[in-house]
Amino acid sequence: VCRTLSCALNGAERVTEALSEKLGIRVGETDRSGMFTLLEFECLGACDRAPVVMVNNELWHETLRPEDAGRLVDEIKGKGDAALSGCHLKMER
Repeated sequence: VCRTLSCALNGAERVTEALSEKLGIRVGETDRSGMFTLLEFECLGACDRAPVVMVNNELWHETLRPEDAGRLVDEIKGKGDAALSGCHLKMER
């Protein structure tokens, strides 16, 4: 999840909190399955579509709301994408 100004003003912190709660991990940690690592990231370059989450270093989820974060995790798990390539919800501090 991008954490720079545009994303921050549009709720990135709440998205991070929702992902953290859903995954049962904090920023910088990997879940028990090894499928998800939660990190903060500096500007993903999609400021007009904030807040933005990047999955597997390539899939973008734009204008993500906190209430959609859990569904995103479930969708990734259901598709098996995370298991195939190791899913990183990017958020660097």
